[in-house]
Amino acid sequence: MLTIEVKYRPVSWLPFSQKAESNVPQNWGDVTQKQLIAIACLYKSAISDIDFLKSMSGLKKNILNKLSDFELYKLMEIFEFVADQKPYHEFIIRNLSVSYHPVLLAPSHKLKGVTFGQFIFADSYFANYQQSNDEDDLNKFIASLYLGKNENFEERLIQERFLCIGKLDMNIRQAIVLNYQLIHEWLALAYPLIFQKQEQVVNDETRNPEAVSRKSSPWIKVFQNFVGDDILHDEAWAAKPVNTIFAYMTRKYKENARTRNK
Repeated sequence: MLTIEVKYRPVSWLPFSQKAESNVPQNWGDVTQKQLIAIACLYKSAISDIDFLKSMSGLKKNILNKLSDFELYKLMEIFEFVADQKPYHEFIIRNLSVSYHPVLLAPSHKLKGVTFGQFIFADSYFANYQQSNDEDDLNKFIASLYLGKNENFEERLIQERFLCIGKLDMNIRQAIVLNYQLIHEWLALAYPLIFQKQEQVVNDETRNPEAVSRKSSPWIKVFQNFVGDDILHDEAWAAKPVNTIFAYMTRKYKENARTRNK
């Protein structure tokens, strides 16, 4: 966090000034839920500069309105980091309150506790929403991620809850989308052999896991590559922690690379 101080005139025509201090975020790790929503609104051009600065700085609107254009510009410069979607591994919006259901909680940092099956559904609905802009895909994406306390993921929960999720403020839902984009950047950093940014050709005959491009999410095919003919144990694969699966896939990539280079 960064502490800032602004000087302003309470009454513009009097030569007396006051000071106001505030703590402001310097990176994604400092951002609060309210600020994340403001950033998501800024991405959609759905918030004024003054309202954005109010949310980000904590300064009162009447103080911001007394600042000069140059002072507002310099204040806006502090938040340049929001234009750069750098890797971040936590959900900033930690819980959601929806009707007829307990409070729904976000996954832990670095997707701890998320199963491979849960990730397949969440990431697939996320990719679908990026393509279709269909609100049902958005709601099912969120329903795939947020669960009740000590609740295990099941596909039926998506169908049971996505309509309730759809009643949440759209700005909250868009903020979760933005947050997940940051998590995708973290995944690309943590597992670069899996989350490659360029399309990769898959050799199905060698049953190599498929590299995931940033424009698609072919997780069903990846899952089939793992399960193969072992259909009886497909639920066991789906129930494994997603980071365990990604570590296994990374190891396989490296083994295959060493074999090809011999």
